[in-house]
Amino acid sequence: MIVAALFVTAAQAAEPVRIGITTVLSGPNADRGQQEHYGSQLALDRINQSGGLLGRPVEAFYGDNAAKPPQGLAETKRLVEMEKVSAVIGALATPVTKAIMPMMMEAKVPLIIATSAGQEFVDASGVGGNQYAFKTIPSQVDIAKGLIKYLAGQKVMSVAVVADAGAYAHANLVAMAEAAKAAGMKVTDAVDLAEKDNDFPALMGKLKAGAPERVITILGGSTGAFFKAYEASGWSVPITGRVNIPGAMAAVSPDFVKAGGLAKLTGVAVFVADDPAVAKFSQAYHAHTGLVPTQRSFYVYEATLLVADAIKRAHSDKPDAVWKALKANKFPSMLGGTYAFDDHNHSHTPLLIVGVKDTKQVVIAKE
Repeated sequence: MIVAALFVTAAQAAEPVRIGITTVLSGPNADRGQQEHYGSQLALDRINQSGGLLGRPVEAFYGDNAAKPPQGLAETKRLVEMEKVSAVIGALATPVTKAIMPMMMEAKVPLIIATSAGQEFVDASGVGGNQYAFKTIPSQVDIAKGLIKYLAGQKVMSVAVVADAGAYAHANLVAMAEAAKAAGMKVTDAVDLAEKDNDFPALMGKLKAGAPERVITILGGSTGAFFKAYEASGWSVPITGRVNIPGAMAAVSPDFVKAGGLAKLTGVAVFVADDPAVAKFSQAYHAHTGLVPTQRSFYVYEATLLVADAIKRAHSDKPDAVWKALKANKFPSMLGGTYAFDDHNHSHTPLLIVGVKDTKQVVIAKE
């Protein structure tokens, strides 16, 4: 016990191993960056309580990119050149991630893309040209393939796809439609909602005319209006997709829920806080913050552990040594599977299929 205490004390006195994190810590989306901050700090607490790395404590150095590419470039450059970090996790905001990728490649410092979901980051990494970018969170293509694989297992042969306005929703719509067609399913409709489109009863009629076996939705602000119209239409086709299940249930009447109107509602997710597989993480996160963790919290938590594992295996915190360790990475995820990077430096963790049981969201399958 005395030897262990002396080791921890010596580690705490040493120059820290430095991990950089660029995220959104100011502006209207600062709460999202704060979720990442909480996740990384929880991981660092775990690492340092176990004695740190290389006989030294591990510390995160943060760069507030404010979701603005110029500020993101400046802050990430500071992390690399002044703070001398071993790797950078970031950048949450898609435009900032795009902006910093070339700089990170030029500096030859690993960039772990833990929360920017775009397929374009997969396409650009590894054999796509940027060997120093590594993507851990599933892309919209991964998510679409996971959901369609599940639906194919349910013998579904036709789908309609509906997405809210915006680039993110549109990218998911395209991915869902392409994955469905590749699986031999008929796509009866692919509706890209413009911001001015608010005639949801008419939309229900249009979708119903195509007689799909499932309606795949990618909805944000339109969730409430869509599900109110769904209840009013009397249509019983099962809804699935990137579904905000609590939001859907709140939008319809209690009688509709009680009658089983949402009993066949499903969705696809990359993280669910009450999934038994991540129970210890969720409990620890809540104990530290009083909050329920989000996918941002979780993926930055595991990205921090992943970088720490690479440093440990490399026996060095030099960026090039960390990069080599990441290339050979096989770090396990609590979700199942491993963060083992393919030729595009992209890992593939399971997708979660969620449903409704006793009016609550539950994980019903993994793909």
